Amino acid sequence: MSAKEPVPAQARRTTMISPMLKAMANPLRRRIAAELAAVESARATDLADRLGVAANSLSFHLRVLAEAGIIEEAPELARDRRDRVWRALPGGLSVGSPSLPSSTEDSLALQAYLGQEAEDQIRQLQAVVNWGTSYATGEDVESRGMLDIASMRLSVAEAEDLEAGVLDLLRRIKERSLADAGDGAERKLWNFSMVMAREDLPGLR
Repeated sequence: MSAKEPVPAQARRTTMISPMLKAMANPLRRRIAAELAAVESARATDLADRLGVAANSLSFHLRVLAEAGIIEEAPELARDRRDRVWRALPGGLSVGSPSLPSSTEDSLALQAYLGQEAEDQIRQLQAVVNWGTSYATGEDVESRGMLDIASMRLSVAEAEDLEAGVLDLLRRIKERSLADAGDGAERKLWNFSMVMAREDLPGLR
């Protein structure tokens, strides 16, 4: 790879190790990490308001995430010495891949985290499907979810290009939204999941 070529999004992610996986097995901590990833930085009081959690409880979970290396303090964004601002790690997190394999020695921690993520995705999909009935019939006119399904015949390289293109689009829209945060438009956290399954994936059929 030449110096002029951009670093792939996957390479910028942090591959999680056992302490990170164990910390992220807690559902509230996953919500905190998701909120910080969406806004890039926030104060504990702001996060507590958004998540509807007591500030002292939230502070405990922030410390756990920080000790695990999932988030970090951003002192340059603080108003004074007592002000604590937190931010997510740049590039996001990964459980590993053949090119960047997980080095965790605790396979149970990896399985537990992936199991929790699967439950989150199933709950999210079920919520979108349940709401979709009300939206389709006009009972609920507000857009609260989206579900798009497509099938394509692709090579592995083409599938990887598709993933990279979607991730780049997400990054650009996120940057634009953060830049326009003061325009008065109401913004809520939208959870985006991208799942691509090849026809020979074990358990698919």
